[in-house]
Amino acid sequence: MPLLKPSHLRLAQISSRRSARAALSTHAAPFPVIPTCPDPTCPCSSIPAGLDIDRKQQLSGSMSPYTQHLIVSTGRSDWTSRIEDEKDTAVWGRFTADVKASLGRGGEFHDPYNNVLVSMSSFTPLADLQRNGETPPAGVQASKIVDALVFPAFRHFKELGIEPQSNTLRKFIKSSLLPEEGKIHPIYKDRSESERKAKTRDSSLATSLDSSFIETPTILICSHGQRDSRCGILGPLLHAEFTRYINHRKTSDRVSGPMLKATAGAFDPRSSLSPDSTSSADSSINVNVGMISHVGGHKWAGNVIIYIPPTFECLPSGPHPLAGSGIWYGRVEPRHVEGIVEQTLLRGKVIQDHFRGGITKGGDILRL
Repeated sequence: MPLLKPSHLRLAQISSRRSARAALSTHAAPFPVIPTCPDPTCPCSSIPAGLDIDRKQQLSGSMSPYTQHLIVSTGRSDWTSRIEDEKDTAVWGRFTADVKASLGRGGEFHDPYNNVLVSMSSFTPLADLQRNGETPPAGVQASKIVDALVFPAFRHFKELGIEPQSNTLRKFIKSSLLPEEGKIHPIYKDRSESERKAKTRDSSLATSLDSSFIETPTILICSHGQRDSRCGILGPLLHAEFTRYINHRKTSDRVSGPMLKATAGAFDPRSSLSPDSTSSADSSINVNVGMISHVGGHKWAGNVIIYIPPTFECLPSGPHPLAGSGIWYGRVEPRHVEGIVEQTLLRGKVIQDHFRGGITKGGDILRL
């Protein structure tokens, strides 16, 4: 067989890559997909004019891969640009700074192949609710404990202590944020057993932590205005629209399926607001709707993440195609809220026009 000249070899390599990309593009998506978001059937808010939103770049693949998403309850919808700057004024700021220090370069649990995404949320800390309904003044630490969510593990942690002597933070990271045995990066396969063990999760440590399984869908919207004004404008607008639509859809004869109830205060991990009730009027499915800090991609605001629990069922009934997954959307406007709730949340269909990426409960990254 004659050898190819360098110029011909280069053309062959380019052709091969193009063929590979074409082959990949013809593969069926690993989940149901619809190309665009259906038009709303009811009036909804409009977005302010003049927002500099990137509407040209393809969204699919724009989500940075991660292994776990840690979300800390703060009761606020905006934060300083760097959350760590609040370490001396808020207990959740201290908690976040300590987590990032432990996972970051030079930290005890540093692993460049275990990317843990850390966000603040508008969900009200339980400690604040226990203060007779009074929220402490800004800059005053109500307690030395925080509440946190971890996805796609779908765990709700309550009263995580930050005092060094409690060792709670270390137990939390070691038991919930490190890779499970067998999922540690292959680069460590030749390391000593002790080194591998140091980078691997120890689930037994979680028995001393107060946590529960999250049964309810969770919708998160970036509202980090001090990081970028686009998210600061669209985040609260989308939060209000999701809450309004979810709470009013049951009164419409244009939609089918279960009644939903949006929870925007303290996070509620229960799937039903009245699990012991026999009345259909009291058996609305709970949907937690919250605002979160920076997740990347301001230019594609509004940015929305939907975490669908493994036990959630699809309409009309049966297994949900996206159960246990997190789906990331960009360029979301109020007019897309109905379509996201009806098509993605309730029917398990990914909207291609807005899809940035996703993650499964096992940590696999979803792409189109």
